[in-house]
Amino acid sequence: MNALVLINKPVGLRSTNCVAIVRKALGGLKVGHAGTLDSTASGLLILLAGQATRLCEYVMSLPKVYRVVIQFGAETDTADYSGEIVSAEGWESLDAGLLMDSLYGFAGWRLQSPPPVSAVKIDGVPAYKLARSGQDPEMKARPVFFRRIDVITPYDAQTGTLELEVHCGRGTYIRSLARDLGKITGCGAHVKSLCRTAVGRFTLDDAESPDAEDFSPVSLSELAKNYTRIHVGSRDAKSFTNGMSILLRQALSVHRGIALINNALCVYGEEFIGFGKYAGYDYVQPVVIVPK
Repeated sequence: MNALVLINKPVGLRSTNCVAIVRKALGGLKVGHAGTLDSTASGLLILLAGQATRLCEYVMSLPKVYRVVIQFGAETDTADYSGEIVSAEGWESLDAGLLMDSLYGFAGWRLQSPPPVSAVKIDGVPAYKLARSGQDPEMKARPVFFRRIDVITPYDAQTGTLELEVHCGRGTYIRSLARDLGKITGCGAHVKSLCRTAVGRFTLDDAESPDAEDFSPVSLSELAKNYTRIHVGSRDAKSFTNGMSILLRQALSVHRGIALINNALCVYGEEFIGFGKYAGYDYVQPVVIVPK
């Protein structure tokens, strides 16, 4: 079986635990994740089963949506509620107008430094391992993309909280967003609660509990619908799966998706889904192919 399994991960459960649960349920089949969720976060976790694990990079490229409650007044070393408080200024002096105006500055591309307690690797070692061993890893800023930030619950001066829905691209840390808003307002902030509600076209409503007795795999055909893609006939399917480049103009149909991948295109036939790269002169060269 080559498919996806969509899990509704609860707070407190590690993403690796979800992988182990699904792997056992599928009789030891190879299972991997396409982007973890912190144990302090909940929501949609996409797992890849069988040869679908080869599509990990492409699934991770899908846009994501998060619901976050940000607590102002204190900054923590993890940028969420699980960490130690490193500064506590209180939120009483927070300028709500400055806070709301600052949200507009996050739209589009922005440089963001990941939290020290994160899976970002430094010289091959996850930053969280360095941080927890007492070291102070240097977290270099990198470009991230915020497509949209919507206010769900306006800033509450009584509790010092703000609830947002964040639409963003790969590699974005919502904990860093909270930390940065805290620095802008001058009172510190951290994530109080976080839930991933969507990845590409997949939503939390599609997901199953990790306690489910049986899981309902999602076909690779559903995954393909996320991408700009071409549907090929039997002749081009045979050529593509045998490692040969094919002509774009010979595709049976072309469909626009919500995820664009640099110099890559989703190619699918009756029995496979794959990704290829533009090779010039209207050709697409295969990069990865997975049977349905």
